[in-house]
Amino acid sequence: MAAPLLEGVRVLSVGHTLPAMYCIPALVDLGADVTLVEPLLTAEAAGRYAQLAGLFPTRSLLAGTSRCRINLKDRRGEAVYLRLAKRSDVVLDGFRPGTTTRLGIGYDAVQQANPQVIYAAISGYGQEGPAHQRVGHDLNYLAEAGVLELTGHPGATPAIPGVPVADGLTGLNAALNLVAALWQRSKTVRGCFLDLAIIDSPLFLMAMELDFFRQTGHARRRGDTHLSGGYAWYQVFETKDGRHLSVAAVEPHFYKRLCELVGRPDLVERQFGDGAERDALRQVFGRIFRARTSAEWLQLLENEDVCVALVRDTADAASGAHLRRLQCEAEDGGAPLVRSPVRLPRAPLAAPRDTAASLAHYGFAAEEIRALEAAGCIAAA
Repeated sequence: MAAPLLEGVRVLSVGHTLPAMYCIPALVDLGADVTLVEPLLTAEAAGRYAQLAGLFPTRSLLAGTSRCRINLKDRRGEAVYLRLAKRSDVVLDGFRPGTTTRLGIGYDAVQQANPQVIYAAISGYGQEGPAHQRVGHDLNYLAEAGVLELTGHPGATPAIPGVPVADGLTGLNAALNLVAALWQRSKTVRGCFLDLAIIDSPLFLMAMELDFFRQTGHARRRGDTHLSGGYAWYQVFETKDGRHLSVAAVEPHFYKRLCELVGRPDLVERQFGDGAERDALRQVFGRIFRARTSAEWLQLLENEDVCVALVRDTADAASGAHLRRLQCEAEDGGAPLVRSPVRLPRAPLAAPRDTAASLAHYGFAAEEIRALEAAGCIAAA
């Protein structure tokens, strides 16, 4: 079997937020060695973050990674970090622009120590520009890009997606850019700086809407587009038993088959009706789907070319057959882990290293590690 694509590639992640955490599984699955640089926290701060960790479990996202707890506000901790960066291929920086520079560990310092480093800075709005210092989270980027305005029911408050769309796409975008940069380095022997803005991801998803606006001058709203419930053939319908079905019979041949199967071939010619006709067709299909249970509809439609799927909850998804494509067994015998959508053969998950083992892996002597811990620069455990 061929070696994993990124075998031998060392990745150092600092200030990692969710976008980096969605990037890391792809790098790990491709064989990269990932070390997370984490701060030394007071007991009070650790307690506060522990509460957040309960809401944001990262067991799957950070599986196979190692940790190194360093006090980056200490000059000796700064020196430790730069020694790690010197022997790394990739640095992932998730801090706000300028933070690592103020700490003395920014791109210029790292690039001076390691000219071949690939430095990926992930920030909300990019490293420059009027918004580069603004803080934000997934919901804010979806709002700024226009995605939120198109999500939900017309006349209602914009709906919040149930998963971090912008963060997740940014993570995969970062992984793609890093693999491309590593390939470029193999040809040129030069590193590079990657300015990865989270806002870019939802803006990219808006490409069709932005094209539509520039072509027509019309900015569509919630419930007005073909992908936000504006038409009956791309909609969520309630069934007799209170469950919901997603219907996405976009292409005319899918829609025609749907009409035939629900016993309403007379609706075929009404697919692209506008205005009141559109609203009336949604109501017609609403009545149709409320007439049977979800199980009855799935028996009739699930294996037909009509693009219909049951709206499943997390428990359904966790036990569903589709998840098997991404699951792997955990070394600790716990629940299975969810891995990245990498399709090359996945590298086995490495055993995680603590701070002392991580520093030793990067060439620090045992005496140095003990002295750094005694000085409060690191937390070796």
